[in-house]
Amino acid sequence: MIHVSIGMWDGHIISIECKGHAGYAESGKDLVCAGVSSILFGALNALDEMEKEHVRLRVTNSKISIRVLEDNEHIQLLLKMILIQLETVRESYQEYIEIKKLEVQP
Repeated sequence: MIHVSIGMWDGHIISIECKGHAGYAESGKDLVCAGVSSILFGALNALDEMEKEHVRLRVTNSKISIRVLEDNEHIQLLLKMILIQLETVRESYQEYIEIKKLEVQP
């Protein structure tokens, strides 16, 4: 299962962490993993291109994380877009992706 944690503070998204594998199909044919990866890597590229100094982006073999260092409207728009897209995937594949919103400190 893919586990997504959305860190919230005062109504703002301040972090996104994604880890795990969907297990929907064999490696290379897993549509859920491919969809989630496309959403996240597209967003990472946009954040890196447009807001590099305001976010910390990390990608490892097992986890993708986004952390807001200095918030602004543009970053919130991009992060909300990620959340909406991931929730759309979850609507069709609930048993393969879990999204938790957590209240956290900045």
